[in-house]
Amino acid sequence: MSKKIRVLGATGNIGTVLVHQLLGQGHHVTAVARPSARLDALQQAGATVQAGDLHDAAFLTEALRGADAAFLMIPPNSAAPDVMAHYQQIGEATVQAVRASGLRQAVNLSSNGADLPAGTGPILGVHYQEARLNAVDGLAVAHLRPAYFMENLLSSVGMIQHMGITGGAMRPDLALPMIATQDIAAYAAELLNGAPLEGQSVHNLLGPRNYSQQEATAAIGQAIGRPELPYVPFSYDDAKKGMVGAGLSDNMASLYVEMTRSLNEEKLMVHETRTAASTTPTTLEEFAQTVFAPAFRGATAGA
Repeated sequence: MSKKIRVLGATGNIGTVLVHQLLGQGHHVTAVARPSARLDALQQAGATVQAGDLHDAAFLTEALRGADAAFLMIPPNSAAPDVMAHYQQIGEATVQAVRASGLRQAVNLSSNGADLPAGTGPILGVHYQEARLNAVDGLAVAHLRPAYFMENLLSSVGMIQHMGITGGAMRPDLALPMIATQDIAAYAAELLNGAPLEGQSVHNLLGPRNYSQQEATAAIGQAIGRPELPYVPFSYDDAKKGMVGAGLSDNMASLYVEMTRSLNEEKLMVHETRTAASTTPTTLEEFAQTVFAPAFRGATAGA
């Protein structure tokens, strides 16, 4: 049965794939995001588009009105001077719009670790958003809690180009669940395409298995023809300086350091019990070949 589905953050890695999958399933999809060429491309693919600011509750209310279901998310803003304020502003505008529009079915992008009330860096923003959505009377909501995005590894493209290494403050041997964003989109599409949601549910998404930074670097190195590529551990201070140098706000860099510290101390992500339902198909080796290597080649060609 065809549904009217709204996708917030439609031009991101998850949203773009999700819009295409829902269109392929025959749904009437409205892509909601800031104006961009990526939004125009979704319109050309058959989606209706609503271009505007996700901080604007009135805009979001109109975008959600009449929907059978919606994919909700707070797009990250790594340059925000106050990251928690960014999450709060969009989060509260979204919840206000959910109430005003009468939306009754939602899949919400959260994160592994969103159950924890402190020490999780930027994940704390989605911890509060889960609570806001759970407080909306009559809203059935499925919270997706994916693990570490494989796409985070793309931030090392410049480092490989200029320094011949990958590196960061994460322990080289720390094995974490890692997931490709296309698998998050596929899971969200399955929920939105399926039977009506009931109540509030949490869905951990843990990728195919756990990988260490050393293993990730080996997979990347193999895919780009640099099998000797090393992973170099950085101090927290040096990692923060590197992030700020790459354009992150001081606040976001500090939050990432906090999250990395919790990961290294094994307070976050490493204790989830893997099940068939939480295991997704795309391996890191596939990601390295199909996503990382093309991105690396494109950046190298354009340098």
